Amino acid sequence: MATNTTDNTTGILLADGGCNITTATCNSCCSAPPSNTTSEEEPEAVIKVFMFEYRSQEFVELIGPRFEEHTNGRVKVDVSVVPLAEGDTFLSEIENGARLGLGLYDVFVSSPVIVGSGAPYNGFADMTEYIKTNYLEEWLDIFPGFRESFSSYNGKILMIPFDGDLLHFFYNKNILEYYNFQPPRTWQEYNDIAEQVHNKVFPPTNKTLVGSCLGRAYGAGNAWTAQVLSSMTQTHGASQGSFFDTKDMTPLTSGAMVETLKILEMQLKYGHPDELNRTIDLNQISMENEECMLSLNWGHAFVQSSNQGRLGVGRVPGSQKVLDRETGKLVTCNKDICPNAVYYDDIGFVNYAPFAGGGWGGAVNGNISDEKKKLAMEFLTFFASKEESRKWVIPKVGSQEYYAGYDAYRLSHMNVEDYVEQGFDREQTDAYLYSIKEGLASPNLVLEIRIPEVAKMGSIVDIAVINHLNTTKGITATDQMRRDVMTDVTANLTKIISDYDARATIEKMEKILPQYQKLRGVYGELNENKNLIGEVRWVGYALGFVIIAMALLFGGWVAINRKHRVVKISQPIFLHLICFGVVVLSCAIFPLGIDDSGSTERGRDAACASIPWLVSLGLSLIFSALFSKLWRINKVFAAAATMKRVVVTAKDVLTPFAILMTLNFIVLLSWTLVDPMVFERVYTDELTSYGRCVPQGNQWKGFVATLAILNFTALVLVNVQAYHARSINDELSESKYIGLATLSMFQILLVGIPLLAIVYDTPSDSLLLFPAL
Repeated sequence: MATNTTDNTTGILLADGGCNITTATCNSCCSAPPSNTTSEEEPEAVIKVFMFEYRSQEFVELIGPRFEEHTNGRVKVDVSVVPLAEGDTFLSEIENGARLGLGLYDVFVSSPVIVGSGAPYNGFADMTEYIKTNYLEEWLDIFPGFRESFSSYNGKILMIPFDGDLLHFFYNKNILEYYNFQPPRTWQEYNDIAEQVHNKVFPPTNKTLVGSCLGRAYGAGNAWTAQVLSSMTQTHGASQGSFFDTKDMTPLTSGAMVETLKILEMQLKYGHPDELNRTIDLNQISMENEECMLSLNWGHAFVQSSNQGRLGVGRVPGSQKVLDRETGKLVTCNKDICPNAVYYDDIGFVNYAPFAGGGWGGAVNGNISDEKKKLAMEFLTFFASKEESRKWVIPKVGSQEYYAGYDAYRLSHMNVEDYVEQGFDREQTDAYLYSIKEGLASPNLVLEIRIPEVAKMGSIVDIAVINHLNTTKGITATDQMRRDVMTDVTANLTKIISDYDARATIEKMEKILPQYQKLRGVYGELNENKNLIGEVRWVGYALGFVIIAMALLFGGWVAINRKHRVVKISQPIFLHLICFGVVVLSCAIFPLGIDDSGSTERGRDAACASIPWLVSLGLSLIFSALFSKLWRINKVFAAAATMKRVVVTAKDVLTPFAILMTLNFIVLLSWTLVDPMVFERVYTDELTSYGRCVPQGNQWKGFVATLAILNFTALVLVNVQAYHARSINDELSESKYIGLATLSMFQILLVGIPLLAIVYDTPSDSLLLFPAL
């Protein structure tokens, strides 16, 4: 349960990015002492902060009083603390308060895991507009990974970060150089180096070395497990998920968990003898004592290090094998499977997955008054501002802030000179800042899980790993033993998810999967109805091929029977042009079947640009061929009526054909150069969209109008010529049939254009309707 800051409690230490208790104490991790802020006058407002015991001391002693001073005593900050041992209680209180609409507290301070507890019930205030209006410049200074992923839920900003947690690889530079080692690139190399130095006496200090130091007591080792596992499960970025598949919530265990356990066993074999009983303090203390060779830790290990110049900082090792999600087996990494991997000439591709624990931040209760929300946001943005955050992230060596251990989370925290001025070693700082930039800029950055029941899930994995390591310590574990652990973990995780979803159905809440997808920013992408053409494409293509085949068949029949009297009278050259026009027009069906599934942006744009050409030129070929054909007959019979003999060849009547085609070509070329058609996706709501071809500007209207006038004029002229030919002998006259054909075209346009407009936002229907018309 929460306790007021006037309670006296025992000092504790928490692993950044996790929840763990130890009997060790440190200046930055002890519980809150009695409140030392008093005011002669009653404040106008009180901000009630609800938080874990961890970091509560600086909130009571420094952060709260500084904000009170900033407001000239107008506001008082009151902190209520939950002991670390009651982590589940902390999350439950936030969830229950959100579900019941309670406003007991104004601000919640924690790691981003709280987002999954309150956000699904609208328990946190949306700070998006406040930040855009009052904090935008400061907000954009925060690393994108923290402001876009950890602070947001379904596109809304729900947390203000004020501490960045990125897992780093630390090593003793003196030991590494003495034995002529290079920093390990893979977990195998990490264990190989640990094995070679473990239990050796280091001559310069005469100390017996430990190969690896990773505290693994309950609650402390989850980060190390997650880091190793993620390097095998995540290859395409956080949207893919590192522990659960964002598509269906499948636990990503199987072969990756088996290999992870094998790596952890070797780390323990060449690790500190007390790893299973110690927490993260072991990592830092062992490195400070210069008895440990390799370790993992959060950024505070650099900030608080007394070994300035002797502590090496680098990229956390990666894996040469990654999980095939279809088979559940590990496969060798290559550029296709691991697009973000690094290639080395001697070992090939290595997949790196930097693990960001999310740090700490503050959320505002969504169930308090608007005035109180604004005041709470002012408090959080004050503490997280460039000026104030610099005091904590880049503290003077030895100061009170120095022992708090806040990690960099802003771009303005990346200036090495600022650290050197405060007493930090330049070379060591360079390596630390480079590690941050490289990790947070990685397209394969791993994000801490923030879904409901995350505490239970973490506990299951942690207990299973600790029990396995305890069981196999000093013996050689078998793959079957590892598979048994993996099977149990998978079953337990699946049960937690199914139990929660069952309760969600009864209570009409959102299930875990959509929450997980929203937290990863892929909910719309994975659940969106894109109205893709899909398999209907092949039906449309089949109809297109049938039309083309029929046109070619008729064209072939005309060629074979060209000397037959009836065919000869029907003028084969124009019949061939009509068939060719039908083929060109029908070819428009194929680019209509292209969307953003399995095609490139360039390919889609090219398909869109080709449609006007195919439709307009196809119609022009048909209309101009019909016109020239009828005009030739009319000229002959008009001369005969005046008792004149005249010879009218096909060439004599091709001028209108050439003029119409040339005008169409000029207009189409101008349209393509000035305002080409491109493919775009249009959203009708959050989860519904459709793809369409649209022009880039407004000039298209003039081009469309010109083409419509040209081709409609040609159609009218065809009917005029057909009317003039109505009295010609039936053997030579085709006006009746051409008139029926053109009347059919008018009817089709009259009915078809409205139909095409109706199904415009359903590409699959459009594709089927076009060949039918």
